[in-house]
Amino acid sequence: MPIVDYSTPRRGEDLTSPNAGQPADTVIIPSTPIHTTTRVIEDSVFITERIGPVTLGPGETIDMLSLTSEAGDIISIEVVTDNPYTGVYLEMDDYKNREGTGVTAAELIMKNKITPSNREFYAEDMREDGTFVVKYSPSDPDPYTDRIKIQIRNDLKLSEIPFGHNPNQKLKMRGGLPTPLHLGHVGGWYLTHPNIAITRAADTHTMLKQLGKDQYSNPIKNIEAIENPSTRVGAYHPYMNMAGRHGPLVPLFAYTAGMRLVSGEPGEKVLGTSGIPAINSVPWPGKVVNGTFVHSEQQFVLYKNATENVATSVVEPEIMLNELDASTYAAGAGTAIVVKHEDTLYYLGASSRTTHYYDAGTSAFRANSESLHGFETGDGAIVFTVSPGLPFKLPKVDIVLAEDIGTPPNGKNYDGLFGLVATQDTAHMLIHEVVVRRKRTKTQLL
Repeated sequence: MPIVDYSTPRRGEDLTSPNAGQPADTVIIPSTPIHTTTRVIEDSVFITERIGPVTLGPGETIDMLSLTSEAGDIISIEVVTDNPYTGVYLEMDDYKNREGTGVTAAELIMKNKITPSNREFYAEDMREDGTFVVKYSPSDPDPYTDRIKIQIRNDLKLSEIPFGHNPNQKLKMRGGLPTPLHLGHVGGWYLTHPNIAITRAADTHTMLKQLGKDQYSNPIKNIEAIENPSTRVGAYHPYMNMAGRHGPLVPLFAYTAGMRLVSGEPGEKVLGTSGIPAINSVPWPGKVVNGTFVHSEQQFVLYKNATENVATSVVEPEIMLNELDASTYAAGAGTAIVVKHEDTLYYLGASSRTTHYYDAGTSAFRANSESLHGFETGDGAIVFTVSPGLPFKLPKVDIVLAEDIGTPPNGKNYDGLFGLVATQDTAHMLIHEVVVRRKRTKTQLL
């Protein structure tokens, strides 16, 4: 005789706590089975399902398990990922931990659920290699009677913000994902590591990929989380491990040793020379003025050499004039600028205004966009503006070539000015490993 037992459904439980309510030896069979030959086979088989590594693009999912007409016990679930916003969705019989996204390491860490707890998901805080672990390991195996589904989800969307400029200082996640408290590794902060000092500038992001624990913390607050206090929030940032996958870094100087980059104070003109435009003077990283968020800005001047003479002509400036201009990319999102200096990478944000150059004919700076005049031999230094910039004045950066012969990537420049070319990798997740251990106790055969 088949076992027919309509158990009380799970109800009123914490979204992350699939507390067992059904007996372990129960199989739910429809009251009017399609086949009269239905029978239940009892067994006792321990099964380990394992996959990885695998990369999930935005909107992609992995159905680790999706079984019906089977009863058994979940012993443990373990998901190792490089992104704390990876969703782990669990469905057992009529229970669902959170439809849409599942549970994430970001919210578990924010709730301090980082130690084993009976029949609750918990997360290990970031490991030395930069990975996170979401686990479910009840002290007593959790039974299911007819349906089990485990899905790994990537509900992030593509974004170029992590290295550029977020104009309103807000980041709202989609699909029910938790909202980060900080904007993470956006433009306007820096990253320091001793290996950066001995690495060629063009190779720094490739090197970062091997370092692990590249969390790129940033103190810029996410206004979205502040304005909506009821929003579920998460730790870290969904785009935190992207520098190693982002690139390539494109040099914006003329491959000439000795050029010097000098920073202005945040919110102030870099020089008093005629023709240099005024910039937003609000405090870093910006503030709301009359109901509108005004972003901070910072100016930089690129000289031919360490004499810092604006009239000394730079070499082949066209690439710098164009790539450092805010009109380079659509929607006012200019080139994302990276500066390497000794052991630090400075992410300045994105170019936010027209580039200016020193016009030797008028002894003043002139906008690159002006059609009446173009850069000519003998014209001098270049001034560009970024947003949000840094909260401090950047040290003077001299473009240093260890070898004078050959241009990057052949010449080994150790300090330099770079533009970060956006790629489509800003929402990919690396799922290192998923391990599910279960015990099958009954199988329904038709």
